[in-house]
Amino acid sequence: MTVKDEMHGSCGKLLLTIVREGLGDRVVDITRNAGAKGGTLAPGRGRSENPVAGFFCVGDFKEEIVLTLVRGEHVRNVMDALRAFGGTSGKHRLGVAVQLDVSQILHRAGKGSATCDLLERSGPMEKRTEQVMITVIVNRGCADDVMSVARKAGATGGTILNARGTASEKDVQFLGIPLFPEKEILIILAETERSANIFNALKDCDCITRPGGGIAFSIAVEDLVWIEKVLE
Repeated sequence: MTVKDEMHGSCGKLLLTIVREGLGDRVVDITRNAGAKGGTLAPGRGRSENPVAGFFCVGDFKEEIVLTLVRGEHVRNVMDALRAFGGTSGKHRLGVAVQLDVSQILHRAGKGSATCDLLERSGPMEKRTEQVMITVIVNRGCADDVMSVARKAGATGGTILNARGTASEKDVQFLGIPLFPEKEILIILAETERSANIFNALKDCDCITRPGGGIAFSIAVEDLVWIEKVLE
């Protein structure tokens, strides 16, 4: 059986793990030992004013975001490995790992092969939690304002990443609106029952509604693990 045949029909999950600065590499080690192939790390900045209901602590703090793509047969082992460092008390939170559904995966078929294999989801998404991940992409300098609007609508905290847009100078001239290349990505984990209020509040946020301002979308969270132990 070839690698391509073996992989065909497998479902995939994206694990997005947000932890305090310096713990990202340990998360990659834990998930790799449980069956994942690796992970991608990005620096982030946490925003929360509620030490209990918020993500991890008060105010601004540095974080690391780990993106891990996991094949279906390894998802449970990987989440269980992260759950070994988790808990439900909500105290001393060092991070959170959320499981998101992936409908298709495009990847290299095998060693030495130049072809790619497109994997489609083999079954329906298995929603298990009452959480959604709200993602907002706005121009640099706006994420804090968006977080303030979301917090007033029920959000308890979020993580901000720096990013870069891809619009060219020609695109800006053609559209006739200001598009700024420097972006910020705001990730908010919220209860499903609060997400509607948050989205309604974002509709009136100037950082999003102005021409070329930004975009917001939400993704259902299938599984969630709070990480509370030190990843030694």
